[in-house]
Amino acid sequence: MNTFIFEEYPVWYLAFCVLAGLLYAGFLYFRDKSLGDTTTTGKRPWLLPLAFLRFLTVSSICFLLLSPVIRSKFVEVVKPYIVVLQDHSESMKQAFNQTDSTAFHSNLEKLVAELGKDYQVQSYNFGSDVKEGLTSIYDQKTTNISDALDLAYNVYANQNLGAVVLATDGVYNQGSNPQYLTTKIGVPIYSIALGDTTPKRDLLIEKVLHNRIAYLGDKFTARVDISAKNCRGENAVLNIYKGKGNTNKVFSKTISIAKDDFVISEDVILNAEPAGVQQFTASVTVLKDEVNANNNQQSFFVEVVDNRQKILLLAASPHPDLASIRQAIEVNKNYEVTTDFASTFKGNVRDFNVAVLHGMPAKNASSETIIGQLKTASIPILYVLTEQTDIGAFNRAQTLVQINGNGNAKPNDVRVKANGDKFTIFTVEPQTLATLEQLPPLKAPFGSYQTAPNAQTLLLQKVGSTPTTYPLLTYTGASDAKVGVLAGEGIFRWKFYEYKSSQNNNSFNELVTKSIQYLSAKNDKRKFRVTMPKSIFTENENITFDAELYNDSYELINTPDVSINIYDEASKAYPFLFNKNGKAYNLNAKFFPPGNYTYEAKTVYNGVEHKATGNFTVVSIQLESQQTVANHRLLRSMAEQSGGLVVSADSITTLVEKIKSKASIKPIQYSTFKSRSIINLRWIFFLLALLLAIEWFVRKYVGGY
Repeated sequence: MNTFIFEEYPVWYLAFCVLAGLLYAGFLYFRDKSLGDTTTTGKRPWLLPLAFLRFLTVSSICFLLLSPVIRSKFVEVVKPYIVVLQDHSESMKQAFNQTDSTAFHSNLEKLVAELGKDYQVQSYNFGSDVKEGLTSIYDQKTTNISDALDLAYNVYANQNLGAVVLATDGVYNQGSNPQYLTTKIGVPIYSIALGDTTPKRDLLIEKVLHNRIAYLGDKFTARVDISAKNCRGENAVLNIYKGKGNTNKVFSKTISIAKDDFVISEDVILNAEPAGVQQFTASVTVLKDEVNANNNQQSFFVEVVDNRQKILLLAASPHPDLASIRQAIEVNKNYEVTTDFASTFKGNVRDFNVAVLHGMPAKNASSETIIGQLKTASIPILYVLTEQTDIGAFNRAQTLVQINGNGNAKPNDVRVKANGDKFTIFTVEPQTLATLEQLPPLKAPFGSYQTAPNAQTLLLQKVGSTPTTYPLLTYTGASDAKVGVLAGEGIFRWKFYEYKSSQNNNSFNELVTKSIQYLSAKNDKRKFRVTMPKSIFTENENITFDAELYNDSYELINTPDVSINIYDEASKAYPFLFNKNGKAYNLNAKFFPPGNYTYEAKTVYNGVEHKATGNFTVVSIQLESQQTVANHRLLRSMAEQSGGLVVSADSITTLVEKIKSKASIKPIQYSTFKSRSIINLRWIFFLLALLLAIEWFVRKYVGGY
């Protein structure tokens, strides 16, 4: 450490400090005759020492007024960091047998110890994630080399990172290509190449590409990628099984392997049924002398969602509107439409999600019973008003729109006036609204219209060229069951006219399907809800839950505790307690082995027990068994780009001398400066006070005061 005094004023300012001390001491001790005769040799012996004390004190105070500082220089020598990254994924089991594994781990620990004598060594193991330290357990389901290199760069790049030692077989199946990070990390990468690069006889399913979600009753495509090494002339059979046990075969095809390095993709069309998480297994024949039979099959899971909505299209009598409405609804294959007439309908209204009532309640047919059943079951209703509609019964059946007028009067011809700016419950394309305004008029009941305060009106009536405030198409969603009203008939003309002018029915179909989508969307009235981010997890993913509890005012609370039991296929229970987070709950149940699970969550609030149930599936990861050949080419490329080198597992000890001989791996000297104002040093104050005290005491003693 080097220390020196620094001040912001020029050095010659010190002369003023000295001069001030001399003048002060001179005037005090040599002009005052009472202190002694300064012209004779008999001057008092204490005069000069006291004058010197006063000179020293005054000069020091003047110097302190210049705000001098003490600046100290600290020098620190930082040894280079050597980061050792060890791959401990399952593919390492193929790199060596148990004996080789033990010897390798011992040699790697010796390498770390030797490097630690001259460098700062930090060790990490990596697979699906990166953890500190070395390990002899190879159990990670995936390999992410780029994450490990990223950690080395982010943590040590600004701390004199000297080199990276990477022990792996070069095979990765997660993350980006680690070669892209070689330049970024900016230090030599020394790779310990593990595994065998010799292609062995192997037939495998590399991957299966498929949709994670399919809708019930649909078909979906799964693409199976198959590769073979050194299997020329063999015939293999690709089978697809549904469910566990490989007993329900749903697809089979023979594949002829024409060359040693063989790759093929097969597209398989499968049925999405029944609802729930469905397991499929793609399997190819195990050939003679294959090095690895574990990669000859691969399971995949598809969540089959029963998202179909059942729509009841009920009419007072036949009408061309019915076919147009039905065709528009069925554009969405998740809607199933049942068409019937009020006089012949024998079904159960509770089997439907939405009811479209055309011309009901009718003047000449009693349909109040059906409407009453729909309202009791809280089924959303879309009323389409026609000349057959009994307006009085319609007003009694709902509160969204009330029509006052002469029921026998001739209906009005009304066109569309878009009200899109004030309509917020769902979005409609501006082009659709513009198209609707150009369509032929509908026949709307004559009278004055009043809407409920909570009404949301998408289309207004325009009589001739005069816009009105009367609703043509309006909705409400405030009650348990949503209601919509289309106050006019003849929309089949809309469909025909749009097709004639644009060769499609996009606008008409959008209007109908979005109306049905809104009406069929259910309001969740549950006071206790448990949700999961998805229903299919891999075995290295955390199983997480979120829960919400509402009081009678539907305010979010988390006063009581929430417990959950997770059950495996053998009905073994795994109990957990949710954490309270803000006003809700969450739970991280960590990892679960592959299988199907159900859960039941419970809580008690105000003496009432609330429950929520569900299920999820955990699938195994087979990535590490897919590739049996080490990728030393990648390791050599990274070493060449970074200025490092590649050594075999038997030559680990040579890395010590290789790293020491690298001129770029050397200590760095850091210099830091620390400044402190002298006037803040307490001992200076006490020293000056002591000098003044001594001077005062001597003068007092000899009678100078």
